[in-house]
Amino acid sequence: MPPIDCEDQELLDGFLAETTELLEKLDDDLITLEKTSDDTDLMNRIFRSIHTIKGASSFLGFDLLVKVAHKTEDVLNRLRKGELIVTSDIMDVILEATDLIKLLVSDIKAGDIQERETDGTINKLLPFLAESAGAQQRAAQPPAQPAAPSVDAAPSADIQTPPASEPAQSPEVPEPSADAAPVAPIPPSSVPVPKPASEAAPKKAPAPPKPAEGKGDDLSDNSTVRVDVKRLDDLMNQVGELVLERNRMIQINQDLQQNDANRADFNEEFGKLTKRMSFVTSELQMQVLKMRMIPVEKVFKKFPRIVRSMSRDLGKEVELVIIGEETELDRSVVDEIGDPLIHLIRNAMDHGLETPDERTAAGKTRGGTLVLAAVHEGNQIIISIKDDGRGIDTERVGRKAIEKGLITEEQFAAMGQREVFDLLFLPGFSTKEKTTDLSGRGVGMDVVKTNIKKLNGLIEIKSTKGLGSEFILRLPLTLAIIQSLLVEVEGEIYSIPLSSVLETIRVDQRQFHLIGGQEVLKLRDIVLPLIRLQRVFNVQPQGEADNFCYVVVVGAAEKRMGLVVTRLVGQQEVAIKSLGNYLANIPGIAGSTILGDGRVALIIDPVAMSEGCE
Repeated sequence: MPPIDCEDQELLDGFLAETTELLEKLDDDLITLEKTSDDTDLMNRIFRSIHTIKGASSFLGFDLLVKVAHKTEDVLNRLRKGELIVTSDIMDVILEATDLIKLLVSDIKAGDIQERETDGTINKLLPFLAESAGAQQRAAQPPAQPAAPSVDAAPSADIQTPPASEPAQSPEVPEPSADAAPVAPIPPSSVPVPKPASEAAPKKAPAPPKPAEGKGDDLSDNSTVRVDVKRLDDLMNQVGELVLERNRMIQINQDLQQNDANRADFNEEFGKLTKRMSFVTSELQMQVLKMRMIPVEKVFKKFPRIVRSMSRDLGKEVELVIIGEETELDRSVVDEIGDPLIHLIRNAMDHGLETPDERTAAGKTRGGTLVLAAVHEGNQIIISIKDDGRGIDTERVGRKAIEKGLITEEQFAAMGQREVFDLLFLPGFSTKEKTTDLSGRGVGMDVVKTNIKKLNGLIEIKSTKGLGSEFILRLPLTLAIIQSLLVEVEGEIYSIPLSSVLETIRVDQRQFHLIGGQEVLKLRDIVLPLIRLQRVFNVQPQGEADNFCYVVVVGAAEKRMGLVVTRLVGQQEVAIKSLGNYLANIPGIAGSTILGDGRVALIIDPVAMSEGCE
């Protein structure tokens, strides 16, 4: 295929945006159709999506894409007319064709049009264009009468309502015949003739291509708008500046009230102004955040396809239940959670859920259930992956860790359940006897830990042997403006992301213990490693030492630790500022912010802090 020659770049961008949107939804729709093949609306929507892609591709001259989309459209057309029934075999081929379409679109998007091999996939589609529904049910035999492909190509031309696509249809009608070797081209005018009268009725039944006329409504929703992410980022930076100015105004107001009680009127008016400024800033901030928000469905919709594929490979029966896909979070977070979720789902499919025979022997239903759920909770989004499989065998996990030399018998004997679960996140750890391309508790769980750390998130495991497991991710809604806890360390102010803070406690330092050179605190049922921020940042002491201090208990991925500070200042929303390239890689620092009094406060990185406790 020659390089793209498109005079109107805006037209090409529009094509890519619309096509990408349609393809993102297509996998999920196809998997749903396999389970609910009688859903006429869904069938029509899938058909319209492929038809739209084919028509736009034809207009722009992307021949390979047109060729694959056209054959896929013809198979879908037979399905929606009832000439074929939805089976796993047909769906395998349609999904393969969809993958090929995605690949061709990605070539166009990258500006690197290649001569991809498409005949293999198209040849898998052709038998479904030639056989009757009855023959398909008996045995998917090659077509005996070569005229069938040409006969079935016509209805797709008849049904296509959008006038813009009509002209492209007539040259495409003989195309199925051209691809099927035994068939000679048939003039378009003769196509309907071989159709028996009895088959004319179904053609009119799904003739509610009235929905097809509403195609524009589905794809050109006026309630949504595409915005350049760069513009959103710039706007977000300005909102960050506004947040800083608001903090400054609040500080000035507090100073005036404390130092000049006689200027009551001024203080009152300025107080009103401060409240108004705070309200407007918060509203603007929320609006901008909402502009950046996208439904987590963008990530979730790829999983039905993954679960279907793995179920077939593993010989397991699995029902995927998705809850809360409309839950929204910042696009920067969405981009990062895809990999960890894929690993957790593969982990649940391979390690967690049993085969049908194993489940039956255990008194369970043959089919397992995998629940993927998302929900808002305060300034966080909670994503959980729950299965009703075999659960985690802590004894087996511990024995594997001992075999690999990761822990000793004594250490294992002293471990609680959560500490044993933490072993799953060690690099290279796996309970799998034989590694396959599907297994992944070793590498996969390590990837999960790394990605969740990058997001300043937490991961928690709940599991009961024989009943199943649940992996819970707690993630911040956005990474640009955060809720933080301000703490003082010998006169210096530091900011700790509130999403990482589990609790704060005031303790007597005489309760601290030293184990293996590490200061720890016995906190309820756990031994909490401690980090003194004064030592980490080399802050000089001020005044006499006090036995009492504050410990901020933070979590990073699966780890817990306590940050020892002098005083808790309070909670505040802060805009994260970069320290620049020169200071970018300081251990333990995620960035900086500007306080209300103009001072710069460093933002603590609990992830990097946790590395010192490992």
